[in-house]
Amino acid sequence: MSFFKSLFGTNKKKTTTHKKSTYTEDKEFTAFFYDAYSRYTYTPKGTVELVFKNKKGIETPPSVAFIGGYRAYKQISSIWDQRSELYKSFDDLFIKRLEPWMLLERFITDRRALLAIKWIGEHATDAHYTDANFLTSVSRAYFFMSTYDTAISFAEKALEIDPNLYRAKIALADAMHLSNEHDFAHDLYLDVLNSSSYKEIEKKNITLMDIVGFENQILPSSVYAVSLLNNDEIIDTTWDEVATEFYHCPYFRCQHAFWLLKNKENLSGLAKLISLTQEFPWYKEGVINAHSSILQFREQMKTEDLWVDEFVYLEKIIQKNNWEPVVL
Repeated sequence: MSFFKSLFGTNKKKTTTHKKSTYTEDKEFTAFFYDAYSRYTYTPKGTVELVFKNKKGIETPPSVAFIGGYRAYKQISSIWDQRSELYKSFDDLFIKRLEPWMLLERFITDRRALLAIKWIGEHATDAHYTDANFLTSVSRAYFFMSTYDTAISFAEKALEIDPNLYRAKIALADAMHLSNEHDFAHDLYLDVLNSSSYKEIEKKNITLMDIVGFENQILPSSVYAVSLLNNDEIIDTTWDEVATEFYHCPYFRCQHAFWLLKNKENLSGLAKLISLTQEFPWYKEGVINAHSSILQFREQMKTEDLWVDEFVYLEKIIQKNNWEPVVL
């Protein structure tokens, strides 16, 4: 079995056994609940066990304690939107427990990097800027807004305070890579990988998700993930699986769309580009390529009646920003 066939095998999620309840428990939701909570509080390897009780003191499972979030979860098919609904439920009880940098991560991974930057502008104090973790999350917020020079600056400041902070190294590597400093970024990724638990598990049937996913905190980087996914042995289901980790990253989503277009999945690729532009209208690469892809489809089909509303929407964004569209 080749390295890539081994690396990109099926990833099996771990489950946690919880205390019994007098209520019927939806175990699938319980596992999802604790995964979402670990992400919300940024405790990837924590053994969090929350106990919820009703007014009579009877222990209740998460599906009862968070009935609103549970009902929304049952109605939603995408894992990222399910997480988003749970995050809203968590905010009611737990948001004040989050450290400032954790709050920024809560916004960032919920596809709200712009809100993270707004919070920084309105609430950050001098004391916050002495915290390497906070500086790292500031860097990440700017990275997801494609402001790479600013992201690099804050990541470097974080590493001045804590030279061994792996989150800061990854943030710097990601921003440097998308600034075309590929060799520098590669060396940083290798440094992070060699300093992680990777060597302890590399002899096992390791998957890409084991490396880049949130749970193990080995190298959770959307940019590094894309570099591994752009391989001839990769199949679309692997892209889909890793997308559950990086749907908040416009770069990842754009590259996923390009991969689909390259592999003749034209409608799926265009649909992903259009969806990307609707959530991240400031992401130039996504907007320009969605616009040009629609033009290509129209030329191939010999009609201008395709994606009319979407095309008008993209034209307005391009004109507003004075961007140069691709001319066929």
